[in-house]
Amino acid sequence: MAKLNDNLSGHPDSPDADAPGFAARVPDDFAARVAVRGSVENCRMVDLPRISDPRGNLTFIEGGRHVPFAIERVYYTYDVPGGAERGGHAHRDLAQLIVAMSGSFDVVLKDGRGTVRHHLNRSYRGIFVTPMIWRELDNFSSGSVCMVLASNRYDESDYFRDYADYLRAQGLPG
Repeated sequence: MAKLNDNLSGHPDSPDADAPGFAARVPDDFAARVAVRGSVENCRMVDLPRISDPRGNLTFIEGGRHVPFAIERVYYTYDVPGGAERGGHAHRDLAQLIVAMSGSFDVVLKDGRGTVRHHLNRSYRGIFVTPMIWRELDNFSSGSVCMVLASNRYDESDYFRDYADYLRAQGLPG
């Protein structure tokens, strides 16, 4: 029989999964964080639900419940060569949840005023990234898989690919 971790009050398909004690859901202030742009202070680690079972563990993510947005796109990177970096951009309107599905990597978040580095190495933890945050991914372990849940579909016009342009959009000297 499946055993839930302490963060869950019951099986996700049972009625008590909607009870107030169900901790693995979006905190009340997360919707406001999506609207707040351009501060690394509004990016947060997210603990996702975990169902432990001797046959293998299960984690699930529901848009609007575990992330403060409807999930419009899912993509993942894999087979990243040693020493390579990914990211190196910011989004005007897109919010994301970044999860290390396998292996590990670092997510470096910048807003022009501060820099924060998060090490991701658990498939049940992710980093919520608000719009207008510069992100870089590095330090990939062999065999790592980075999954990203995005609030919008791909739109090239949503990207800042030049850091100086991004800083100017933040009202900072570029």
